[in-house]
Amino acid sequence: MRKKLCAIGTFIGVLFAVAGCGSLNQSGDKSGKSLSTYVVEDITGRRVEFDKVPESVVVLGHGGLKFYAYVCGDEKLIGVEDMEKQGRTLKSQGFHHAYPHIRKVDTVGMGGPKISPDYEQISYKKPDVIFRAYADKDELDKMQQRLKIPVVGIGAGKNGEIFGEDTYKTIGIVGKVMGKEQRSEELVQFIKETEKDLRKRAGNIVSGPKTYMGGCAFRGEQGILSTKGKADLLDVIKVNNVMAGQTKERSVIIDKEKLLELDPEMIIVDLSGKAKILGERQEDPEFFQSLRAVKNENMYAIMPYFTYGMNYDTALLDMYYIGKLTHSEAFQDVDINSKAKEIYTLFNGTDVYGQLLKAYPQSFKRF
Repeated sequence: MRKKLCAIGTFIGVLFAVAGCGSLNQSGDKSGKSLSTYVVEDITGRRVEFDKVPESVVVLGHGGLKFYAYVCGDEKLIGVEDMEKQGRTLKSQGFHHAYPHIRKVDTVGMGGPKISPDYEQISYKKPDVIFRAYADKDELDKMQQRLKIPVVGIGAGKNGEIFGEDTYKTIGIVGKVMGKEQRSEELVQFIKETEKDLRKRAGNIVSGPKTYMGGCAFRGEQGILSTKGKADLLDVIKVNNVMAGQTKERSVIIDKEKLLELDPEMIIVDLSGKAKILGERQEDPEFFQSLRAVKNENMYAIMPYFTYGMNYDTALLDMYYIGKLTHSEAFQDVDINSKAKEIYTLFNGTDVYGQLLKAYPQSFKRF
């Protein structure tokens, strides 16, 4: 009898042992991996596997830190590029005001166009994940193979569109990797609803005063002749952009003769170029006074919406302000202060409008 009981006990023990040999991953498949194993497809289509939610993060590339901060704030950040700590970059981006701790996060390379990541510094930090913006599959694979760290590609398209699937995908990717999917969905929904509201107000037909946008950031600060042939900031709200059809490029620097020829009724000034524009105006006042918009005191300033990538929160606010200038009836009920509080709080977890106004006091006024 005792031998029989022992045999039964041994048999049951073997059954449990066999059952425990494979565990279910999140998809319910037997894989021998832990319950927390999950795979995220990055912006290039690469599949990156994680066995846990990362506890330490490095962010690289043009605009990458914005996406991360919008979703996660400064949580778990252990490395950022030096480019993210430069003066204009710090003062013009809402998330830097909301999360000042980012300024103290260790630097893992210079950053900026055509500058390769500093593998040695990144390796020393030993992050659980690297988010890298605007890199192709080969670059991402090379980095992951060399560092033996998961590398996730993010980015919002080559032209940094405000609205678009790449923007929404990138926000979703960050959320999925970091276990913040509800937050990323909230953010995407807000951006989509804002686009819908802007388009509804502006209608389907380009109208309003002939408008020129100058001082647009393009590989750094630029003067009045730096402009946009195509830009979500103007196109979505059907602004009568005098540069439309003049160039195939999104960003372009024209000459004085061209601006005189266009002779816009209204000029929108991107304050990232404020210092250069004021200098140009002092050097050649005759040129500026020859422009109809200047003579009629019809120049207005918006906050810098592009600093090492699109400042999505500020770009949305700028669009409401431009709408009030170019489609006054459709946007007459919009209070910029209230709208600013809504937008900045949603993106950054707190209202940083006052701090941004302190940095750019001429915003949303005549220039």
